[in-house]
Amino acid sequence: MSRTAGASSQAKDLGSPLWAASYTTAPAHFRDAQAIEAALISLNGSVGSFLAYDTRRPFPSAHADGDFDDTAQIAALDAGSAYHLTLGGLPQGFTLSAGDYLGFSFGAKPSRALHIVTVGGVADASGEIPLTVSPWVRPGAAVGDAVTLKKPSCEMSLTGSPPEPAAVDMVASSNSFSAVQIF
Repeated sequence: MSRTAGASSQAKDLGSPLWAASYTTAPAHFRDAQAIEAALISLNGSVGSFLAYDTRRPFPSAHADGDFDDTAQIAALDAGSAYHLTLGGLPQGFTLSAGDYLGFSFGAKPSRALHIVTVGGVADASGEIPLTVSPWVRPGAAVGDAVTLKKPSCEMSLTGSPPEPAAVDMVASSNSFSAVQIF
């Protein structure tokens, strides 16, 4: 964010938008908490990576029990807006709402994309749903790419070193850590 001499604000994002997360585990017995701590240490700080998803919404809200076939794919990409795509391969009436997530692998590496639906829809008779998502769909995504709607995730690495576990009642502890999306 920058201000001009006339006090108007100007903003410019200098890079691709990335997901970031902060986690705190539930208090666990010391042995279990130490196993979690060891898993975090095994990532070697930001060298290792892991797949992460939003635990608040692991499934689309209209299908919160997760009882559906996870067989969607990208049916169309909108050349006019990288925020629009159409999913296909869904049963008629399948609903995706604002706040639901979708994920897919793309590119030569491949990388893992995670998007939140900002404008949802309902699958038509051909099993397609046009959607608006954020962040924008990166180059490398292609028609036919498989899309995950059950626990869609992105690849993340730790930011900094995890803090020391916090003791609770001297029989349990929890672990806290933060991570950012990587490609």
